[in-house]
Amino acid sequence: MAQFFRSVLNTQPKYTRAYSWRYPVYKHIRRLLVAVSYVPCLPLTRIDFDEPMLLHGLSKYLPCAGLLIGTLLFTLNGALSISRAEPIVIAFLVTFAWLILTNGLHFDGLMDTADGIFSHQSKERMLEIMSDSRVGNFGAITGLIVFLGKFVTLYSLTGASLGACLIVIPAWARWCELYAIGKFTYAKEHGKGKVWHDTTIYPLDCFKGAAPPLAVTLMFGIAGYPIVWTAMFFSVISGIIFSHIMNKKLDGHTGDTYGATVEISELSCLLALSVFT
Repeated sequence: MAQFFRSVLNTQPKYTRAYSWRYPVYKHIRRLLVAVSYVPCLPLTRIDFDEPMLLHGLSKYLPCAGLLIGTLLFTLNGALSISRAEPIVIAFLVTFAWLILTNGLHFDGLMDTADGIFSHQSKERMLEIMSDSRVGNFGAITGLIVFLGKFVTLYSLTGASLGACLIVIPAWARWCELYAIGKFTYAKEHGKGKVWHDTTIYPLDCFKGAAPPLAVTLMFGIAGYPIVWTAMFFSVISGIIFSHIMNKKLDGHTGDTYGATVEISELSCLLALSVFT
């Protein structure tokens, strides 16, 4: 299966008039596979992500990558439930899988953001602290709180409704990331996140990116799981509010705050579901 995806990524179709209608489809599939290889860190292909051109225009595929992450978490949760594992063990393993599926990409951004924001320094100093590869006290504490928060809330949520929410929450959290990428300026002159911002067409890409998670949310809603609408609401609202707060603090966003937006959106949604449902 991995070999098939690699062949799709590494081959170029012959662009002839007879097959010209296929090229846009091929292009979107290829870009989606690159996004999936980057965000969920699935080994579908060997890609040099230090090459900026590969990241051009990928932001609109972030919600689709979130759907894939959610589907994998849903599958894991279902398999562990069938195995009759203890609920607390299931909650821990799902939380741990949630972290490693992204190789800690967003989690690292969250901790760096916490180190910078809670330093209460000038904007320039905050950005400098966030660029430091070392994790400080605030970052470690924030990371621990978020991990434990996800673990506790997953433990408190049970049943089929949890499975439906596991699919849509990562998708809408990454739509919030897409919103932050397109809506706000990039706070630094350089950085991996800059190419994401510069190649995002706002608000068009936000509408495009919302289509897949909205379709899946609608499907679950019609199927008798109205809780997914609650999950969508809290995920989007919390992500948008947090992205505006970060913009006010830093006069823009960075790659770290993009990741922090995802983590805060996911945790806020899980907390709201635990409290209000």
